[in-house]
Amino acid sequence: MKTNLIIQLIYILSLVMLVRSKSVSFTTTLIHRDSPTSPFYDPSLTLSWRVVAAMNRSFDRARVFSSMRSGVTNIFPNPQLANYLMKISIGTPPQDIIGVADTGSDIIWTQCEPCSYCFNQTRPVYKPRVSSTYNTTTCGSTTCMSVPVRACTTNDNTCLYVVQYGDFSYSSGELATETVTLDSNVTGISFAFTNVVFGCGHRNAGMFTEDQSGIIGLGGGPFSLITQMGSSINGKFSYCLVQMFSHVERSSKMYFGDVATVSGDGVVSTPLFSGNPDTFYYLNFEGMTVGGQRIDFYTTKPTLVEGNIIIDSGTSLTLLPESFYNRVQSAVRRSMPDILPVQSDPQNNLRLCYNPLEVKDLPVMVAHFNGADLELDPINTFVQLSNDSICLAFAPVDGVVIFGNLAQMNFLVGYDLYKKTVSFKRTDCVKL
Repeated sequence: MKTNLIIQLIYILSLVMLVRSKSVSFTTTLIHRDSPTSPFYDPSLTLSWRVVAAMNRSFDRARVFSSMRSGVTNIFPNPQLANYLMKISIGTPPQDIIGVADTGSDIIWTQCEPCSYCFNQTRPVYKPRVSSTYNTTTCGSTTCMSVPVRACTTNDNTCLYVVQYGDFSYSSGELATETVTLDSNVTGISFAFTNVVFGCGHRNAGMFTEDQSGIIGLGGGPFSLITQMGSSINGKFSYCLVQMFSHVERSSKMYFGDVATVSGDGVVSTPLFSGNPDTFYYLNFEGMTVGGQRIDFYTTKPTLVEGNIIIDSGTSLTLLPESFYNRVQSAVRRSMPDILPVQSDPQNNLRLCYNPLEVKDLPVMVAHFNGADLELDPINTFVQLSNDSICLAFAPVDGVVIFGNLAQMNFLVGYDLYKKTVSFKRTDCVKL
């Protein structure tokens, strides 16, 4: 019996690859918030309600992004405004958590025992005391000094973090390091990343659901999961998002390392730029072609442009400046001269809608980035809100400009942080 247990333990350990110096490649799963496997799932909601809710979350998220870009706040977008979740494990031995996967956030945090004030959680709360790899950080450390909002304990000089969200939800606790493990859904091998900085949240409250554990930041800042994986994944990650509303039961895929490389026929690439804050991923957007008519983003092009649009997987709509949006909307209407728009639902905030029964062909649209012309299918540019209404999936904003996830559906989108490029390849993501 004892021999069998030893053999089983050796087998389990053989499936866990400890990662730090070597580079790795693996695939994991992104769960859409409206999937039946998501903690946000509500079976009582109609498809129309889910679509409208996603549109409204886009505007709320954009308002927080604008505040972050202005530098007047350290408040992050509410996790409830994101669209995807992922599973990771923390600690040794691993303790599973499910968190909101968000390219608009940097820090990783999870609820921790002892919980002095926490939201209800159905999954087991992470227990640092049973992990052999849990270590707190000290106040004088470089790591602690990099946290925007921090404090110190008086008894042992432990660094404390605070993260606040746009709806006044928050998480606070010890800033620590741990081993974070991700499972490959292709090979069955687990990849363990050591000394990952994360927040061990002892006080967490607000608009969190009982089936989630915390946040998995995938942004460009120093504490995001992507940045901390660093050279282990050769600075590469990619994702392929399935159609949001027609295939919510199917998971999307996320790739890390060389397997995330986007190559082959039909690939277009554009430079990735740095910006403030470094949370976001910035591209240069040059304009849009609608039914053969080119609309330039700038009426008078500035001398130097380095990152005028954020590419974000957590925002559904593509959000554009009012003046440019108006020109795009006019071009769409000109491309469909025989069809009159219908009155849009005042709750959905989308301005240009048609009756689907009257629409035979939607216009071909191309998004122009620096060095990359991205031909968009109707699933990228229009969204059906109901049996009576299909609407342009772009909207005007006064603030941050965002290339949203509807426009990225059925593309393999690859980020190479070392080469500073983002690449796109038309892909049927359901088949991956």
